[in-house]
Amino acid sequence: MSPMPFRDRPLRDKLTHTGFLLTAAVMVILLMALLAYQLIVQRNALAEGVRAHAMVIGSNGAAAIMFHDALEAHETLASLKHIPDITWAAFLLPDGKELASYQGDTKDADGDRAVTEGIGWSYLLIRQPIVLHGQYIGSVAVQASLASLYRGLALQSAFGGLAAAVALSLSLILSRRIASSIVRPLLDLVHLTEQVRAKRDFSLRATEYGTDEAGRLARSFNDMMAQLEWHDARISAELQQRRLAEQQLNQLAYHDPITGLHNRHYFKEKLETAVAEVLRYGTSCAVLFIDLDDFKIVNDTLGHETGDRLLILVAERLRHTLRSNDVVCRIGGDEFAVILESRVSVTQATKVAANIVGALSAPFDIEDQRINIGASLGISLCPDHASDTVSLLRNADMAMYRAKGCGKNNFHLYASEMESGSVSQ
Repeated sequence: MSPMPFRDRPLRDKLTHTGFLLTAAVMVILLMALLAYQLIVQRNALAEGVRAHAMVIGSNGAAAIMFHDALEAHETLASLKHIPDITWAAFLLPDGKELASYQGDTKDADGDRAVTEGIGWSYLLIRQPIVLHGQYIGSVAVQASLASLYRGLALQSAFGGLAAAVALSLSLILSRRIASSIVRPLLDLVHLTEQVRAKRDFSLRATEYGTDEAGRLARSFNDMMAQLEWHDARISAELQQRRLAEQQLNQLAYHDPITGLHNRHYFKEKLETAVAEVLRYGTSCAVLFIDLDDFKIVNDTLGHETGDRLLILVAERLRHTLRSNDVVCRIGGDEFAVILESRVSVTQATKVAANIVGALSAPFDIEDQRINIGASLGISLCPDHASDTVSLLRNADMAMYRAKGCGKNNFHLYASEMESGSVSQ
């Protein structure tokens, strides 16, 4: 599994790692600078010490050089054995020949002898001239090893590295805590935005931790959420008003304003759908035309208000008489229509018609007045009597007028003999 790219890591990890790397880089640079400084200072100190020893040895061995006394010169150089850093020393005559020499017996004394005066990577060579009574009589050469200096620096590096490791560990812990405190407001804001997206709840608000950039961001977010909440409330109200208006328009377009029943427009659409389903699935449906008997007399004698009240009561009785899946409509004036679906037989249709005639034959009580009316019904079935809406409606209308011609308050089933019948609309 490939590691996650740095840009995709959590912000807290980015801050922690960045702070840790910066701290480590600074500490490494400081440690290297300190070691370099210590190296320079200690090498210079060692050089001064070796030069001082060379001056003392040169002063003590001046007589031996003057008289070319090699034994005394050797004894003088032997006094350097108490200085472990000095690995080699020699008295040199003016012509460069070696009068006497000293070889250190420490482990650092091994190795090649330096030939160039100065400070190298592993040695230090000092040449000190010897002057007696103003006359140059020779010189003393002293070579010192830098091994002990490097060992000291290595020990210092080890302690410095250990201290740096402890400091970096503490820095990592502190960086994580600081990063967590910095990122916490942002994480809370991220979680809040996810909740808003999931719940679509614009009333949620972010916690303002302070006045820094995170606090300003939280305040700006809260201001934005307040505006979104206001806009959402306004849009919801507008949608509610629009739905209400659509419902009102639908009510006006498909319902009768007096009775609350479906109107002629809805009846035509519903009948077309019912006939289409009959032809498609091989079922059946029926249409019942209802015309109230003597309604015009009531309307003319008792007034239109009473007539409207009577229509409302008729609609209520029709609702209670019919099944929930039957469709009843007021198609105009005192005319109503019923659509029966779901494999309707002649027997079922005539039974429903008889129930309607019986329900509307009972008297109506309106403002202390008892009103008696009746209803004439015509029945036409699809596909028994017609296979299109126009013919179905015409047949039901003829059957209704046949019922009126037979004494009103009755129903009649369409028959083909009515096509040449004696009753006309």
